[in-house]
Amino acid sequence: MNYKKTTTIMMTLLFAASAFAGCLDDNESNFDEADGPGDGYIYASNVDNHRMMTQDVCDIKDLAESHDWDEITEIYEDGKYAEKSDGSFRTLKGFADATGKQHGLDTYYGVDTPLDDFLMSALEGTGMFEGTSDSVREQAVEKGVQNQMMVAYAIHELNAAINKAEAGNFGTNDAQHAWDEGWAFYHGLDEYASCSPYATGDKRAGNFGTAQDDGTANANAAILQAMNDGLAALEAEDLDAAKDARDEVVKQLVIIYSQATIRYAHKMNTDDTVEKAQTHQSEGYAFWRVIEKYVAEANPSPGDDCYNGVTMTVSAAAADECAGYMYMTDYDMGDGQDICYNMDTHAVSADDSTSCVGYVYVTDYDMGDGQDICYNMESHSINGDNQSVCESYAWYDNASWGSTTYTGCYNDYSHQTTNDSQAVCEAYGYYENYGATMFTGCYNTVTHGTDADMSQTTCESFGWYENYGATMFTGCYNMVSHTTDADMAEAECDAFAYFDGFGTTGINGIYDFSNVPVEGTDYQAAVRAHLQPAWDMLGITAEDIGTLQ
Repeated sequence: MNYKKTTTIMMTLLFAASAFAGCLDDNESNFDEADGPGDGYIYASNVDNHRMMTQDVCDIKDLAESHDWDEITEIYEDGKYAEKSDGSFRTLKGFADATGKQHGLDTYYGVDTPLDDFLMSALEGTGMFEGTSDSVREQAVEKGVQNQMMVAYAIHELNAAINKAEAGNFGTNDAQHAWDEGWAFYHGLDEYASCSPYATGDKRAGNFGTAQDDGTANANAAILQAMNDGLAALEAEDLDAAKDARDEVVKQLVIIYSQATIRYAHKMNTDDTVEKAQTHQSEGYAFWRVIEKYVAEANPSPGDDCYNGVTMTVSAAAADECAGYMYMTDYDMGDGQDICYNMDTHAVSADDSTSCVGYVYVTDYDMGDGQDICYNMESHSINGDNQSVCESYAWYDNASWGSTTYTGCYNDYSHQTTNDSQAVCEAYGYYENYGATMFTGCYNTVTHGTDADMSQTTCESFGWYENYGATMFTGCYNMVSHTTDADMAEAECDAFAYFDGFGTTGINGIYDFSNVPVEGTDYQAAVRAHLQPAWDMLGITAEDIGTLQ
């Protein structure tokens, strides 16, 4: 393409000029040929080619506004400005689809190329962007290249610098060069810095009142200081100080992109059309993905999602247990016994709850230990008839049954006759429980046990007592795990809250395109709540975040 040819000629002239200037080698100290110092950072090596990537980003942003997806794809895949000495071009796609890079996003998202996957789905209108509008895709593309990719590769280079230093390679061609590349990707060429993550930091500082008098974000100033400190540490071969500087950069990035995540959640609150709301949802989500991994990693132990807002600590308590903390005053701890107790004798019996309440004092009580029999009160004899047969005997005197006349004892149920006299025939009767014992004393209607010697007072004093002798507790009690802490203050006990995925799941839900934003919903407050635990763990204060203007 013609622009590549032009760029090749320009780069040739630049390298020729460098030769006349003293034949500096590619990584010579303070080599910063493109357009001067990187806004306060003095490079130790030549990273001009890396800095030119922001010019590619600027062109892509311009094309995104006209939704020229094909031209964007060409620049993304082929590169445009960052021509290397061999005539090839450094490309954004080369960043985004490289695997095993030291930003760790592939591990976090569980896919090989999460940056490329995100951008290509936005460019093609597929995946999560299937069916979304051009304006939604536009914001994803712009924020994807300027922020997700450039920040990811800045972090990759800082981590690469640390790894080189750990291997003892601190020099300008090794750790220092990688560190320089980190700032090159974050800030880029001064002329095109408006298309860099650095520019996002300044914009968000303006939104949240966290900018210095000249408009520089406090976070950007802190990142610049950390970058200079880190380079000085590498020059001094101070590995620990370099790591501290790297960690400070990450902390400040969390501040910047927390502000961005909050701002677009707030816009969703007040948007009066779904189109506007989903466009801001796309912006917010693209910004959120810059720091999602680092917010998740602020949890010191993966899976520790129960957060205490007073102590700023997390635990592995499950959601129900985390919600189970409550402060109790004189609470029955349930550590007594369920017993059958006699209030007269003060003795404990072995009865269960059912038999314990079965004690009654009875007088001349039919114990039910007799027999059910057919008994004749005249002959005083017992036969084997059942109740129906026994109660069916009757005396008939000259009863006419057709041609037959009968006088005698006849059973209407069995249709049998007997030789009984009339007196005997009419003396049959069925007696239930005949010969039962009549009992006076304490009787248990459940177990059928008796005690003729027990007084009525004692017999009627049995009672079932649940949790008898329980401890009365004042302090923090967990209704699920049943753990106690008598020394925990009430405010601390009431400060437990469960953040599924330590804040990430909730924010992903807000920015999920299938969840259409509803005007008037306080998404900003929800995002802040999900981010707060990570801020606390990273030492980020309310003043660091500022107030949305």
